[in-house]
Amino acid sequence: MVKKGKGVVLEKVRVFVEAMAKGGPCRDELENKKVAPKWVAAAAAAVEKTSVLPAVVVKEKKKVKTKEGAKDLYEILMDENRWKGFTQSNAKISKDVNGPISVFDGSVTGVNVELEEGKLIVQKWRFGSWSDGLDSTVKITFEEPEPGVTIVNLTHTDVPEEDRYGNATVVENTERGWRDLIFHRIRAVFGFGM
Repeated sequence: MVKKGKGVVLEKVRVFVEAMAKGGPCRDELENKKVAPKWVAAAAAAVEKTSVLPAVVVKEKKKVKTKEGAKDLYEILMDENRWKGFTQSNAKISKDVNGPISVFDGSVTGVNVELEEGKLIVQKWRFGSWSDGLDSTVKITFEEPEPGVTIVNLTHTDVPEEDRYGNATVVENTERGWRDLIFHRIRAVFGFGM
């Protein structure tokens, strides 16, 4: 087994890594059907005013090919164990309105504002490095125009331009966090074309 099996296993791992680097197992299927464009990291920066600091709106829109659909993506974002699985971070996520949220080892805390299974997640979030009294709003909607295709719309509003220490990278870090720490990791772990 060691002599012959090692080469076979290494080849299978190489093929898997190459497939994931090219967009995962669903990429070719999506491109052939022309159902979903490639990841469009078009994070808009529309500045709004808050009582303390200017705030920014972070927007993302994804068309995702899944086996289960919108309910599965909703569950991935609302299930502590799945969250831990794709972020490698401890998480406490209530599935109830007004239930608490603590993710990324407690560096992000918040509360659920509105939940509709498979359709809507609205949460109030704040990062520990933000000035006291600043909360942002995360709104994620899920649309399923056809079976197995889900459009995920993310709007993260009231993100301050700088943290309590004067670092002006909050918006950039928030955009990168959604893209790299959440959507790309969902894709890597679950194989969905996000």
